[in-house]
Amino acid sequence: MKHCFLLFWLAFSSSLFGAEKKIDFNRDVRPILAGKCYACHGPDKETRKAKLRLDDRANALKKEAFVPGKPDESELVYRIF
Repeated sequence: MKHCFLLFWLAFSSSLFGAEKKIDFNRDVRPILAGKCYACHGPDKETRKAKLRLDDRANALKKEAFVPGKPDESELVYRIF
């Protein structure tokens, strides 16, 4: 769980990467979610244990799971912490 938080913090904190590097969901965030979160929050509805899907960015944004560029306002970061 601590590793997941660290990875999210790194992915969402633009200040750590500098203003020049734009975070890309598919390149930077999706691999973290696939490795740590999709078992319960992924595309397979047979194994999904929650209504929140993190494999679908639009759904995760709609459910306010995270706020891009603002980890302190992200429910997902709050719950991991």
